[in-house]
Amino acid sequence: MTNLRTLYHPAMYDPAPVPSYWEATAPGDDPSWRPLEGDDSCDVAIIGGGYTGLSTALHLARDHGIDARVLEAGDRIGWGASGRNGGFCCMPATKLTVAQMTRRFGLDETKRFFASQIEGVEFTRALIADNDIDCDPCGDGIYEVAHRPRAFGELKEYGETLERLFGIESTLYSPDEFREIGHDSTEQHGALKVSPSFALHPMKFVHGLARTAAKAGATLHPGSLVTRWLKEGDGHILTTARGTLRAKRIVVAANGFLRERMHRDFDGRVLPVISNIVTTRPLTATELAAQSWKTDCPLVNTRQLLFYYRMLPDNRLMLGARGDLTGSPADGDRMRAWMTRRVGEVFPAWRDVEIDHFWRGFVCISQRLAPSVGQLPDDSSVFYGFGYHANGVNTAPWTGMQVAAMIAGKTSEADLPAVIRGLPTRFPFAGLRLKYLAAAYRWYAFKDD
Repeated sequence: MTNLRTLYHPAMYDPAPVPSYWEATAPGDDPSWRPLEGDDSCDVAIIGGGYTGLSTALHLARDHGIDARVLEAGDRIGWGASGRNGGFCCMPATKLTVAQMTRRFGLDETKRFFASQIEGVEFTRALIADNDIDCDPCGDGIYEVAHRPRAFGELKEYGETLERLFGIESTLYSPDEFREIGHDSTEQHGALKVSPSFALHPMKFVHGLARTAAKAGATLHPGSLVTRWLKEGDGHILTTARGTLRAKRIVVAANGFLRERMHRDFDGRVLPVISNIVTTRPLTATELAAQSWKTDCPLVNTRQLLFYYRMLPDNRLMLGARGDLTGSPADGDRMRAWMTRRVGEVFPAWRDVEIDHFWRGFVCISQRLAPSVGQLPDDSSVFYGFGYHANGVNTAPWTGMQVAAMIAGKTSEADLPAVIRGLPTRFPFAGLRLKYLAAAYRWYAFKDD
């Protein structure tokens, strides 16, 4: 019996794979990846089998010769956000503006953070190329699309800031210019292209990363939710439904699916936010031309409650949006109906196009509004990396490499940019987090109108 606590309806934590387009088009897990059974031990136990955990395991095993085991709660490696996201490898992994970040951390540390974000994109790209991971990479940037006319000026200013302060390539397109290279819609009023960025198939990527980690010597255990964590002397004991694992060191890499009451130092520090995705049936050449669609780059709009979308390699439109506040199946049905309607409102020529897939998962938000990477101050044997704010494809694999280097004693938390260093503060009155989110949604909806 577990006493772990979750914020949403139990349906959001069902360990079975979700009925996503990614699941339907990705290879299955290797049969050698099995749930933890019996009593065993290792040097490093990693809680979470997504990009962070798998990258940590890969680099520990391959680069440092350290025995690592990955415990994944879901029945499938990459069951959480790593296998459900939109496949956007872009930046930055923060909800802070450049001005907010500069005021809080200073310009030098802000520059270090953006340099790490560029490195993260290229790091993910190199993982794919160096390990022959077949995950359908496409695009050479990300477009940020103005959803109303006055947002175009904001994009212009943002692009200039990225170029001037961080040397990030940014190109602004008027509505007419973007119609010729991108697409047309009722919410297209110009766009900013930011590079480096690209798109990929997230489940194929996480499967390739898992295969690479296993080949390097890491052991992977899907279907192994950690239900109890005890500290015993200088080590730790993790309990799952079928076994126990003793480890000298622990890495927490569970992101938005992290249960509470597992370890008090992590309770109340994250707010999981539901994100939903739909995909259409494949669109014909005539249907694509009706919306002047020409790009294979990923796109987001400038709404606070943003849409993120892209054209998949088989010409299906994928569109994602933030979700409800319960996670119940009934609210999921309502979100699917709303998103189906919004596809038709934003892209009128596709109003009657069938939706083939709908799924959802969690984006991980924290009080710091940026990732958190480091070691527990009162227990140096516990490491962590989480809180990617919807940009984990870029930041999570890079984080895993950084955590592995810290465990191996090659670097320390002090070497990280200050923006991401250390734990985020706890939410005040953490039991009210969903009420805070409801208030934020109301405010963002008002600003988006």
